[in-house]
Amino acid sequence: MSWKDALPAVRGRILKDEPLGPFTWLRVGGPADVLFLPADHLDLADFLRGLPQEVPVTVLGVGSNVIVRDGGVDGVVVRLAGREFAGIRVDADQHQVACDAGALDAAVARAAARAGIAGL
Repeated sequence: MSWKDALPAVRGRILKDEPLGPFTWLRVGGPADVLFLPADHLDLADFLRGLPQEVPVTVLGVGSNVIVRDGGVDGVVVRLAGREFAGIRVDADQHQVACDAGALDAAVARAAARAGIAGL
């Protein structure tokens, strides 16, 4: 039995041998052995706790500024997209912006500009 047949239960979606091109802005790229689309942070944490340690994990945000090779990605690719993973926190006093992996760059730039933070 393969590790792919014994994945932890999730509330999100698990897709096996899923082409990654549709999940990147450039629309190119081979398949992930497993693509996990978590429902939320708790779903992600539970999945990672239950995943065998020897399985490689690659994190993919919204797929901008990334090129996936035609040969695909071994192990699990976790796509962090959507509102649950798009948080943006601004500390104007410290001139700092912190954001989650699913935050769109334009949204981060707007949040920084509203706070008077330049140079993003």
